[in-house]
Amino acid sequence: MGAGKSTVGPRLAARLGRSFVDTDLEVERRAGQSVAEIFAREGEARFRALERESIEASAGQPLVVALGGGAIAQPGALERCRALGVLVQLDVPLERLLERIGDAASRPLLAGLDAAGRRGRLAALLESRRRFYERAHVRVDGSAEPDVVVEQIRARLVGLEDPTGGKSAVAEEIPEVPDGGRGGQGSKRSGMGTGRTGVRSKSKSKPVGGRKGDAGALASVAVSLADRSYSIELGHDWLETIGQRVGSLLGAEKVAIVSVAPVARRYAPQLARGLAKAGVRAGRIVVPDGDASKNLRELGRLYERFLDQGLDRHAAVVALGGGVVGDLAGFAAASFLRGIPFVQVPTTVLAMVDASIGGKTGVNLPRGKNLVGAFHQPRGVFIDTATLSSLPRRERAAGVAELVKAAAIWDAELFDWLEQHIEAFLDLEPEILLHGLERACAIKAEVVARDEREGGLRRLLNFGHTLGHAIEKHARYRGLLHGEAVSIGMVFAAERSEALGFSPAGTALRLASLLERAGLPTSPPDRPRKAYLAAIGVDKKRQGAGIHFVVLKGVGRAGTVSLRPEEILPAGWRAGR
Repeated sequence: MGAGKSTVGPRLAARLGRSFVDTDLEVERRAGQSVAEIFAREGEARFRALERESIEASAGQPLVVALGGGAIAQPGALERCRALGVLVQLDVPLERLLERIGDAASRPLLAGLDAAGRRGRLAALLESRRRFYERAHVRVDGSAEPDVVVEQIRARLVGLEDPTGGKSAVAEEIPEVPDGGRGGQGSKRSGMGTGRTGVRSKSKSKPVGGRKGDAGALASVAVSLADRSYSIELGHDWLETIGQRVGSLLGAEKVAIVSVAPVARRYAPQLARGLAKAGVRAGRIVVPDGDASKNLRELGRLYERFLDQGLDRHAAVVALGGGVVGDLAGFAAASFLRGIPFVQVPTTVLAMVDASIGGKTGVNLPRGKNLVGAFHQPRGVFIDTATLSSLPRRERAAGVAELVKAAAIWDAELFDWLEQHIEAFLDLEPEILLHGLERACAIKAEVVARDEREGGLRRLLNFGHTLGHAIEKHARYRGLLHGEAVSIGMVFAAERSEALGFSPAGTALRLASLLERAGLPTSPPDRPRKAYLAAIGVDKKRQGAGIHFVVLKGVGRAGTVSLRPEEILPAGWRAGR
């Protein structure tokens, strides 16, 4: 524990074009409770049994797998892991491990110990496991910078015999994720690491900020969903190139570009030129701006326009714009002629880091948000960061709310980074902008790959949305941007997390401080509790009498708990107080 595997593992996976699996997260998914809860309620033996199942489930797949620190010390586990793939150990000195672990509140084997106790216990664990760790196929210095560690591992894998029978563990040249994004599907198994993780994406080495006419992406993130896999490609000032890439990817004769008026005027011509170079005829359809237009009436109009433009089963849709355009155009594509392909070209921060990724499409009903829709994965997501220069700062900030959300539920390191760079991100400083977007895309991609249809883990992405959607409903989807409503909802959810005993004191204050620096609201509009209860009661996350309410367990960790609306908004609660 603390060896840095939660950072190195996913970066290595992205570098090799593989999918990533964290056995601790797999255990939690199988058990429906956290690792700490399993230890407390059922004991270590139960955890180890689930851990073995998770390891075996990864067999025969092209993956990078992160193991818990004690996994290979279990009876027979070392031999089995060595047979399944290339075993990698990150070797880190005790002092650095202690520094990284901190108070170890979330580490069952160290919980409740003071500093001296943690040192003694960790030293004993290292000593008892050393003979297992020393039998790894590859051992590297894990105290170096993460990207340096990744390159050390990759260099050691080149030419190394694959224990599963292949000629080598990894080819001399690591292929980029191809157009259409298969994320390394079908490639050889590359390695096994140890520990907990988030995800990192694969970056191509080009100057950040790009140059006019640059024909390639600056970074690429794989969304691994078997035959529905695709890539998220990020570049700068490359809309015409995106058009060519989209045309080649879709192989369609006709494409409908769906957008809102100002975005269509500014950016659709460049996209259409690229499509024309790929031999694709592109028509333009303009829909009203704003979340209020995401309704069944506009959906019906969109179908009619598709028919007017002669779209058939061999045609496709390109969503050019923000989250509203992506949701509406995506749902139209999912349902027109029982489904035609579509591609996302997001032009807002919110759409880039959240709405364009994962295949959620849909429209609102008068009684609630996103109550009608479908899961329909795009064939690709293409991001041109240059489009953000025309976005008002308020809308950039609204998108940053989703970036903060991703960090709050998944990545404490990213949250720390945002606390240092939030203003620079909003100012669109190139390197800062690319890093933040890329990391948020990678988090969303990892969550979606592990839970495409929101059966469990993906629910965490709804952090802040329970109250946020209620606020939007009462505002009739006007006047308040989605990210602003989510910002308010996140602070509320963090406060409830503390009150319910899930999160350490001060978490909500830290979250609110970051959001306020971005210029986002953090207090709900002053409306009666009864009105909020009515709106929350039709939340799409409801199951029976309860709602899957997302709580923080500290910065970078989240979970869900089933609560009745009256428990989410307890008696005496009042907006703005």
